Amino acid sequence: MADGVNSGWLSYCIPMPKSSLPVRIWRFLRLVFHLLAGVIEVGLYFPGRSAMARRHAVARWSRRLVSIAAIEVRAQGHIPAPTVEAAILVANHVSWLDIFVMNAVVASRFVAKSEVRNWPLIGWLCERTGTLFISRERRQDAARVNQAIAGALNDGDCVAVFPEGSTSDGFTLKPFNAALLQPAVQAGAPIIPVALRYLDAYGRQTDIPAYVDDLSLVESVLRILAQRRLIAELTFLSPLPADGRHRRELAKAAEAAIAEVLSPPPAVPAAEKVSEIRAGLPA
Repeated sequence: MADGVNSGWLSYCIPMPKSSLPVRIWRFLRLVFHLLAGVIEVGLYFPGRSAMARRHAVARWSRRLVSIAAIEVRAQGHIPAPTVEAAILVANHVSWLDIFVMNAVVASRFVAKSEVRNWPLIGWLCERTGTLFISRERRQDAARVNQAIAGALNDGDCVAVFPEGSTSDGFTLKPFNAALLQPAVQAGAPIIPVALRYLDAYGRQTDIPAYVDDLSLVESVLRILAQRRLIAELTFLSPLPADGRHRRELAKAAEAAIAEVLSPPPAVPAAEKVSEIRAGLPA
């Protein structure tokens, strides 16, 4: 977080704009009501809907959630069609927001840590909309989840995994674990790397959404809602064919592709960058 764009000096010169307290309270209340509306929709209507109708509902609900949080989602690259079948999205992991940001573009079945199941409302919604939960502390649990992933691929679902195994600050990339990519090898399903990063209102990469250290879910939500605006940038990279390749080879290839996108740009002199940012601010 010390490159020319995100240096501490620049952060002090041009502080990130905050939303007012009434706006934060209003957003929080809207978010709670949106979660409750999701519980009602999933509980009452999902059982009778087709898989495609559920995907559309998940994408629509996720787009509404990120809109309430004043997050603009920008997607580019090889974006899968909503009807994509038997594909695994492989992304870096920054925040609990990642699931909803990605679902806003391509509704998928995510593999998430088992603790998410116990989160108020969100955990229930994730479970009922097809999230697969894995216990990171139990190595043998990967075999069970791989069977579930294989079943999802056979059903024509798009599955999304975070091979880092835990969240990061968004500026660094942890080594990818290949264990959950085995179903793609067995099914011959393509792997689509997705580079995810968050930007502030000035287009600078930020760690505000990062769900790391001892930050609680409520603290993380309030921290995000305090921002006037955030941008979630998704870059869908070229699919990696899984036929005839080892899962470790695929994991390294996906990690390298994502790392290339997330690598910081060449350093820009601080004075020059400040002038550039100020020039883009409203008078």
